[in-house]
Amino acid sequence: MPEIEITDECRALIAAEFPSDDTGRRLASGKWQIQIDEATWQMLHKARRPGESVSDCIIRVIIIIQHKRGLL
Repeated sequence: MPEIEITDECRALIAAEFPSDDTGRRLASGKWQIQIDEATWQMLHKARRPGESVSDCIIRVIIIIQHKRGLL
């Protein structure tokens, strides 16, 4: 399984949208390392804009999903 590093803000948004027992591992840098499945990795790779971090991509996609559902 691929691993990604994400920010606290990204992790909090993921936890709010997708409750899970898997919290990942906190790194010395303050970021979190979490495992994702290959399909999710491929979707992130396609969705990322040039120069965009994985965290920013995830945050952007979740906000778009929430907006489409009328939550924002």
